[in-house]
Amino acid sequence: MASHKGDPSFWRPSFVLGLLFFAALISLAVFFWWHAWLRRTAPAEALDKQQIVVLLAAWLAVIGWITTAWTSIRNSVKQHTVNTLLQSRLSATYMERADRVNKFFGAYEAHHPLRTRDPDADPTQGIAGDDEEALRYILNYFEYIAIGVRHGDLHEAMLRASLRSILTKTTFYSRDWIERRVGGGPSLSPNPLLYRNLRWLYLRWRDVDGVPGNDLRAFSMVRS
Repeated sequence: MASHKGDPSFWRPSFVLGLLFFAALISLAVFFWWHAWLRRTAPAEALDKQQIVVLLAAWLAVIGWITTAWTSIRNSVKQHTVNTLLQSRLSATYMERADRVNKFFGAYEAHHPLRTRDPDADPTQGIAGDDEEALRYILNYFEYIAIGVRHGDLHEAMLRASLRSILTKTTFYSRDWIERRVGGGPSLSPNPLLYRNLRWLYLRWRDVDGVPGNDLRAFSMVRS
């Protein structure tokens, strides 16, 4: 069972650069240890000051490259995230589908107040036609967002600040609709990988500051 707290299957570029930076620090420490050992055991073989300066200059160049690359990747990811958010907000198709989904779930909330709501109720019961197509469109968009977060191609903190509420709420309300397609049914073939990344991100974003979200019941199928 994969944990929603992290995903070691994907090595983000910033993580790889962090490893390189750590390796560079270790190599510097090893070099000074080796040089001190040579001065004690074989002074004639030890490097002179000019050679040490050249090696240190090369080491600093490597550190500079790692720092520049890390900064460039961070800025690129942030810019890509901003563009992704802007494109969705400027997309008439996205806004129309989002409004339709909001109206559908808004009607459900109006007819089923939280204090009397059945925790096992299916908010998507009876969804069909344009409403169902709108829900599928929005969930596909959220899956794209989740893939970007999981691979490190999108800036998670920025997306969490702007999309957390709508993503977790929509995913939770759609849990039965998704489960039926993940597990299969009389007229549906099972698809265990459907919205796999969205299910992962839902669990990751559901809790606030380590406090579990106020889900009405367990979102069972996200454990994949």
